[in-house]
Amino acid sequence: MAGLRMSRSIQRGVVVAAAALLLSAAVAAGQMELAVITGIVTDEAGAPLEGVTFRLQDTNQGREIVFKSDKDGRFYRRGLKALDYQFVVEKDGYQPIQNHLKLNAGMDKRFNFKLVKAAPVGSEEFVKGVAAFNAGDNQGAVTAFEAAARKAPDSPEIKVNLALAYLRAGRSSDAVSELEKAAAMAPGKPQVLFQLGGAYVDAKMNDKAIAAFEAGLAKQPDLANPLSYEATITLGAVYFAAGRIDPAITRFTAALAAKPDAPAPKLGLAKCLFNKGDTDRALQLMEQVVASSPGTPEAAEAEQFLTAIKKTPRL
Repeated sequence: MAGLRMSRSIQRGVVVAAAALLLSAAVAAGQMELAVITGIVTDEAGAPLEGVTFRLQDTNQGREIVFKSDKDGRFYRRGLKALDYQFVVEKDGYQPIQNHLKLNAGMDKRFNFKLVKAAPVGSEEFVKGVAAFNAGDNQGAVTAFEAAARKAPDSPEIKVNLALAYLRAGRSSDAVSELEKAAAMAPGKPQVLFQLGGAYVDAKMNDKAIAAFEAGLAKQPDLANPLSYEATITLGAVYFAAGRIDPAITRFTAALAAKPDAPAPKLGLAKCLFNKGDTDRALQLMEQVVASSPGTPEAAEAEQFLTAIKKTPRL
């Protein structure tokens, strides 16, 4: 019984191979000079795949025979000459199967093919970039993500990670450029807008940072989402830095309502209230930060502020 031997490769934990299992071969009565191939093709989960292309190329004359699977993943081709063929099974988004096939006269070749999703273009470089980033190798991360971006220039995920590596490497303008491209490619993803807002903050582009954070929060307003919560606090801080105290209060108040004991929005709100002249309420909030969150940067800042206030004569 002849069969197809398929190669299998593993690329950084991403399986990119496909296997084909020869089920049976039986003599077909009345078709002693021709052969038939038939079977079914499925994905990794066993679901049938429609529109899978099968290409058989006669290795002697170069003639190519093409057919496709139906909605049930089934395929059937009769009247094939008993020859040697180069055999390809392919579908967009899946790793193709390529092998040699020898058909014998009067035989029904019955196959089950399983196609596995192909690894994304640039995935090997992307994995290297993540490893370098996590190891603190900023330049290594930049180099790997740049290589991944060259292979997959239309991937917003790669651009976001490249931007984060640029930020780590102190290249704010490059990070902004990549995130602007990513946001244009994925306008429905608030997390990209949040990352863009952070890059604008790093580049001291407060107005653009505010616009990016507001756009992201409009798409994902639920502060139960950690990214939305952090974006809200950062937005409040940017508003405060820009001298826009009322919208800063609105954002810090919303964050505090979501997490009443969190020190960051409590300290931010205290600064805003102090700025507006509500000194008693501001000092009360700062005392709460010191008492409830000892050892945090917010507590240290609040304590310094309280010490300075106590040294300042009050009218």
